[in-house]
Amino acid sequence: MTARIRSSCLKGFDALVGELNGDVKSLVTGAGIDCGRLSDEDYFFPFADFTRLLSNSADKLNCSDFGLRLAAIQDQEILGPVAFLALASADVREIINSVGQFLYHYTPAIALSLKESERSYACLDFVGLHASSHEQVVEHTVGCTYNIISLLTGGLLRPITVNFRHAMISTQEEYQAIFNCPVFFNQHHDEIELDTQCLELKLSSKNPSLHKLVSNYLSMVEIETDLISRPIVLASHQARHLIKKLLPTGHVTRELVSEKMNMQGRSLHRKLQMEGYTFDSLVDVVRKQEAEKLLKIQHIPMSQITGALGYSEQSSFNRAFKRWFGVSPREYMSRTTHGKLEG
Repeated sequence: MTARIRSSCLKGFDALVGELNGDVKSLVTGAGIDCGRLSDEDYFFPFADFTRLLSNSADKLNCSDFGLRLAAIQDQEILGPVAFLALASADVREIINSVGQFLYHYTPAIALSLKESERSYACLDFVGLHASSHEQVVEHTVGCTYNIISLLTGGLLRPITVNFRHAMISTQEEYQAIFNCPVFFNQHHDEIELDTQCLELKLSSKNPSLHKLVSNYLSMVEIETDLISRPIVLASHQARHLIKKLLPTGHVTRELVSEKMNMQGRSLHRKLQMEGYTFDSLVDVVRKQEAEKLLKIQHIPMSQITGALGYSEQSSFNRAFKRWFGVSPREYMSRTTHGKLEG
């Protein structure tokens, strides 16, 4: 099935084309897009047509940085309902992770993920791009990712580098004006390198209740199959789901999870590594998240929480919990009850 993209991707397109003395209708219809439906937020058209439109616009308007210039005048509203997730996120890390999880509501042709190790990267992958004429849509997508996060953090985002897989198509000055950092080409990935401290930049618009509400809503909403194809599921998302189910059994191994995912243990290891995880670190992430949820439910015995997280001994759970939160489970519960722990 052909991947499609929400019409909101063209927000500001008419203004930019007008500024460059171009004909909006001619460019849009020439790419095979219904010009009369662009104001319909539920209109999806083929992602290949969007790629063609940006490439044709750059060529016909003699504007090599067309994709970047369009991104610079756009904000989170282009994401449709996913915009509320971005706005309600607590920090940059949560923006990237939560938007990446539900980006298929905008288009399944783009995958956004966060890779954290010694260096951190907001990585973008594209499904089904042709070998030629893709540079504009890639630069537009990377530019949008940077611009949206920068806007939501009040301009505090400071990337270390920006990397593109394609060769340079504009001047270094034009890239510098957009990203304000070194930009490299012919690299292995399309990505924005971020300092770990940047991932912890807080959003003044954060709203945990709204974030949870929108996440639940987007999880339940089915995109019509004649409009848009389903997303590619990341290995870490699949493994996370299985780990959560297996924790109470006390038997969570890479071999068991990979078997349930119909792949070899080594293959799972490689896939998780590409997404910034090891199997053990992913188990640790899931345990921490589940521990937080369970401790918010009153009257659950500590021994029951310990077992639900797959620990055979209370002392093992206590050590892990102190590593996660800096306090013991009982101290955490006491402080939470008295409102002394920040959410």
